[in-house]
Amino acid sequence: MLMVLLAPLAQVLLVNRSPWGGPDLVVLAVVWLALARGPVWGCVAGLVAGLAADVTPPADGTVGRTALVLSVTGLLVGRLRDSGRPYEGASAARPLLVGGLGAALGTVLQVAAAVALGDEPWRSALAGPPVAPSSWAALTLAWTVALGAVVGARAARRRSSESTPSPVGPRRV
Repeated sequence: MLMVLLAPLAQVLLVNRSPWGGPDLVVLAVVWLALARGPVWGCVAGLVAGLAADVTPPADGTVGRTALVLSVTGLLVGRLRDSGRPYEGASAARPLLVGGLGAALGTVLQVAAAVALGDEPWRSALAGPPVAPSSWAALTLAWTVALGAVVGARAARRRSSESTPSPVGPRRV
């Protein structure tokens, strides 16, 4: 859970200052927790990470906007994780798809919420920060979706290793 509190700080200090853009670390942290722990943890992580992102300077939008978007994203990603069969055989690509889809959903919903609440007009919401190139939003989305797929695969691997029984049986005293 510490990851969701540190993600907004790392986003502001590292990613937002890079000239080539980068992923939305806050969305990735929420997707990771939703995939690793389920819908309730994803929703709570989205709320905590979103509120932290909403008050981390240079916060300039409606407080609670990011929290709402990331809560919905965490809930939906966790629900997608829980639906269907376990990650075996033909469904091995499912975590990649769910991670990438969750990352895209979180990124796109943030832009839509900013426009819906009147914080930004469509043109500036899609353009990104003023010092960035015009394709900043597309670049952020590409970074986030690609890393979301990686996060999905890692979470599935971790989850499958936790669910496999240990070769050593229980100890009897």
